Amino acid sequence: MRKIALCLALGCAMVAAAQDKTQSSGKEMGKPPDKKAGGQMSIPIPKPSPEMQKLSKMAVGTWSIAEKQEPSPWAPEGATGKGIAVFKNGPGGLSLVQDYKSSSNMGGFAGHGVRWWDAQAGGFKEIWCDSMSPTGCTVSKGIAKWDGNNLVGTDEMDMMGQKVAVKEMWTDITPDSFTFRMEGGPPGGEMKPMVTIKYTRATAVKAEVKKP
Repeated sequence: MRKIALCLALGCAMVAAAQDKTQSSGKEMGKPPDKKAGGQMSIPIPKPSPEMQKLSKMAVGTWSIAEKQEPSPWAPEGATGKGIAVFKNGPGGLSLVQDYKSSSNMGGFAGHGVRWWDAQAGGFKEIWCDSMSPTGCTVSKGIAKWDGNNLVGTDEMDMMGQKVAVKEMWTDITPDSFTFRMEGGPPGGEMKPMVTIKYTRATAVKAEVKKP
């Protein structure tokens, strides 16, 4: 009987030890993220992609703008305008925010856009809101990519009840200027110029004015 009691006691001890080991292992696997000094959680902070950094470096600042709209159903004789655009980094530098205001022979115009690098889509996506859009805002269906020193994107939008394929290009980029061009046409058809906007950095404009 003593031998049986000893064996039972030893077996219980082994089971208990195994349970403690399993519980300890479970705690290790499910333990919360490490904490910094002071009890704060250590959470990885996302960093802007190289593509996003390149765009921010190029665009952030205040710009004077000169618009040229080609003749179209909503502007039969075309239009020209002037205004100002301000680009700034979004939270964490993970996006680029643009506030745009201009005045032309068609009247006043205001726009607000947010552009970011979408790694899953493999290009830049954008939300654009303006004072002329019936829906208020649109989200890009296509993407834009760096092509050397140019930023080129394709999209599709509704204009006056018709589908229009659009190509957008940021070209002629220098530290103090760049040009935005938009072409459009029927999907799969010929693309024609729609809008050209010349951006000139405000500091460059002021320097030009001060010249004798």
